This record gives sequence, structure tokens and C-alpha cells, in this order.
Amino acid sequence: MRKIAVAAVAAMSVSMAATPALTTPALAALADPVKALQKTLKPGRGVTFRDATSLVNDSGTTTFLRRTGKWRFGKKGIAASDITAQVKKYSGGVFDRLYAVDGGRTIWIGGKSWTTHKVDVFSPGDGTFAKEPLGSTGSYTGTYGQLVNPAEPATLKVLLKGKKKGRTYSGKIGYATLRKVSPWFRASLPFGGGAGDAVLTYALTLGPDNLPRKLVTARQAVDNVPTDGRFQMVTTYTGWGSKVRVAPPPKNRIR
Repeated sequence: MRKIAVAAVAAMSVSMAATPALTTPALAALADPVKALQKTLKPGRGVTFRDATSLVNDSGTTTFLRRTGKWRFGKKGIAASDITAQVKKYSGGVFDRLYAVDGGRTIWIGGKSWTTHKVDVFSPGDGTFAKEPLGSTGSYTGTYGQLVNPAEPATLKVLLKGKKKGRTYSGKIGYATLRKVSPWFRASLPFGGGAGDAVLTYALTLGPDNLPRKLVTARQAVDNVPTDGRFQMVTTYTGWGSKVRVAPPPKNRIR
């Protein structure tokens, strides 16, 4: 029995010696969400996402905008995106102000974008692309999509300052802060990013890999009119670090 015990202890010692220490740089990087994100930011890699925007008020939750898309990374963050939107039309109240929100696709590459959304009264609406004059990430419809982008290290760092419960961080983030740290926010709201004192609430949930898995944000639907409810954006992310290709539309599809 003594020989068996000694052999077992020896085997455990070998196993423990072969196991990397929990303080190795690789494991430390995975434990830090910002460093885990930075490890995925390689040219040609990216992530896919889905989001849904709803009006939430006393009448309930009405989802009117759904988007699917992908981001292609550069060395410092997002270099390109390809987003397709589907819109369900409603009327009355706040929805009467959203007449320009429509379905379509927008390809954004390094500050230039092409879209099938209506950008002027002459848009044919036949699926051909037009040069988006402001170079925004989702044309006018994009201003009602997810404005907070956790694929940006600087933005993620701010979100991680929120209250932590399990894998979820929650809090508030102002438009002024987003304009300062987030190129995506500036490209999504090219008119200046709204009022300086506008605020979003957020709840960011990380996956076991410490990368963003789900983000829920909300903002007042109409400035200074709380009774009109709030817009809520729910986004899920999959395939961090997967190969992603985003290319301009073919020339024969650009009018």
C-alpha cells in the first residue's frame, strides 16, 4: 500500500508540473476582457452579430428593426462592416417620426459606404447601391441600430467600469463619452452624435472566453418626453476571430 501511495503522489507531482501556472501571460490575457479582445483584432478576422431594436412603453415591446451583419477587423479595431436591415412599419406616436427607416444593406469600408437604403428622393429601391453621402455605417436606419460597439478596446474598457454581477456589466454611458472613444459611434451618427447630455443604459454580458456575448442598451425615444417610452437595442455576437471578408459592391450594382 505504501508503494501505491508513493506512486500516486509521484504521478500527481508530474501532472502538476506539466500544468501551466495560472499566472502565465497567456492565461492572464484571457482573464482580461480587453486583452482577450485585442488578441482577436487581426486583419482579415472579425465577428458576426444580430441586433433588434424595439420601442418599449406602457403598451409593451414593439420590435421594428432587425439587423444582421459582420465586422472585419484591422490592427486597431473595426475596418469594415456589412449590415442588412429588415424593418416592420408601424404608425402612430413615435413611429410617425420613423418614416425614413427602411430595409436595405449598407457596406462600410474605412469611412466610405454604399447603401441600398433610400438616400434621396431619386433612390430606385431596386436593390442597387448608391454612395452614402455621409459615409455612415448603416445609412439613416443605422442611427436606430446598436450604437455601442464592444469590439473597440477603448469602448469595451469604458463598459467594464459598470457594476459587475457574474459575467454581466451594467451602467450608463453618455453620448459625449462615446463620441470621444468610439469611431463606430461617430460613423453611425455622422450628424454629431446627438445631444451632448444624451445617455444610454447598458448591460454587457461576456462569454466564458471573456469576449462580448450580448449587449442590451436603451435610450429615451424622444428627448425630454419620457412618456413616449424608450428605444431598446439587443445585440448578440458570435464567431469572434473568424475569417471575414467585406468588399465593395460590384460596379455594375452601383448607380
